[in-house]
Amino acid sequence: MSRHQKQQDRPRAVAMMDAKSDDAEAVTIRRPFCQDVMGYFFTKARASTVWFLSDHLSDGNWVSTQTLENWRATREIEEVVVVVLAGSLRQQDYIEFHFARPLEYSEKLELEALVPTLVRSWSGRKTGLVTQAQMDDRMIRHRAAAQEHRLKPEASILGVSNPANLSRAEFRVCVMLSRGLSVKGVTEELSLSEATVRTHLRSIYSKTEVSGMPELMYRILSSENDEAGRLRQTR
Repeated sequence: MSRHQKQQDRPRAVAMMDAKSDDAEAVTIRRPFCQDVMGYFFTKARASTVWFLSDHLSDGNWVSTQTLENWRATREIEEVVVVVLAGSLRQQDYIEFHFARPLEYSEKLELEALVPTLVRSWSGRKTGLVTQAQMDDRMIRHRAAAQEHRLKPEASILGVSNPANLSRAEFRVCVMLSRGLSVKGVTEELSLSEATVRTHLRSIYSKTEVSGMPELMYRILSSENDEAGRLRQTR
């Protein structure tokens, strides 16, 4: 299922269901192919119309795309059916079906008979369904990226690689704390106001995923002890 907004070059996938999603060796579908199938008529087709790839294959004026041909070859796709669910001056919605075998004429008729029901169901859907699906997809990707870059508990906060991605000022604050200075001592040593130091601390707490000063000091001192132990072992 996909949506194409007129200011975009290509349609955006809204939802996908792949019968071979559990097959580790199968190439998974990553984009819609409605534009590849419909060609010139992509932005001109009206709602409730259905388009069969097999009808185009016998048309000498229709030119396939390399992306579509690669997809058909890797997954042995014989037929792609595109249904225009809705259309307006701003956007169009599509649903497409991919088949690993050619469809019989009777099967095409059955699909065409199903189109009005699909269109009515789509027009009667809950408002905001597509937008919510897109937002959910972005949220999933954002969470996955955040999890990938999450600071590991055993990582040294003051390590050379700066695993918490501290700013230069935040790193200096942690160094001062590791030397036993209090917040007031840090302000005097770095010539900063107490408010500025506490702002740095709040950012440090967030980046290192600690609840406050006691846990931060534990992480700093623990990582320093671990680093010292590793250095002794290498000597």
